[in-house]
Amino acid sequence: MTDDHPIIATLPEEARTTFARLMERAVRSPDAMREQIPHYVTAIERAAVSGYGPPLSVGKAIAADCEALLDAWAQLDDNGRRLVRAAVEYFLLSRDGDDDLATPEGLDDDAEVVKAVRAHLAV
Repeated sequence: MTDDHPIIATLPEEARTTFARLMERAVRSPDAMREQIPHYVTAIERAAVSGYGPPLSVGKAIAADCEALLDAWAQLDDNGRRLVRAAVEYFLLSRDGDDDLATPEGLDDDAEVVKAVRAHLAV
């Protein structure tokens, strides 16, 4: 089980269970994840424009971090790839630790998750 992976303890508490599940079960290819990122940024933009969602700048910054993680894919071992896949998939889930699109703070947990994986992998 991945609950004991050292990165889990560094994540926001509300993100830990979902991230651990994604580490074990996420299977989408890097190309498929990369393809979904702009679609999700569009959803974030719609929520931001409507006034109830997170700032678009936050969503774009996380998307750029996810792209950087995916850019490193070829240089990573299987464990690193599992971390990248879980981090990107976490971002692409609107209802993960928090409902991403429902409040201005909805992407805070996503930002922390992606940042922790980038730091852990030094990407």
